[in-house]
Amino acid sequence: MITASITLEQAKSHLRVTHEIDDTYIAGLIPTSFQLIADELDRELTEDICLTPSGQLSESLKHAALLVIGDLYQNREAQQTEQLHMNLALDRLLNKYRKMGV
Repeated sequence: MITASITLEQAKSHLRVTHEIDDTYIAGLIPTSFQLIADELDRELTEDICLTPSGQLSESLKHAALLVIGDLYQNREAQQTEQLHMNLALDRLLNKYRKMGV
C-alpha cells in the first residue's frame, strides 16, 4: 500500500509537530498527498516508473508527499490573503514522473 510509505510519525517529524492534537488530521493528509501527486502526474503511483526495483515508492516521491503534507497542514484555512503557488522543489521532484501527453 502506497500510503504506508509515510507513517504518521514521519509526517509529524517533517512538520515538527510534537503534540497529538492534530494526529487524526495529519493522518488524513497522508493519503490525500499521494492522491494529489497521482493527479498531478496523471499516473498511478503503483506504476513501475514510480517504484524502486524492490517495489517501494521512490524516495523522491516520498519527499514530494511530505512537501504536500507540509503545504496542506500549513495552509489549511479556507481564506488566504495571498495566492498560493506550487512549491518549486515539489515541481522539480515530480517532473521525472509526469506523464507527458502529445
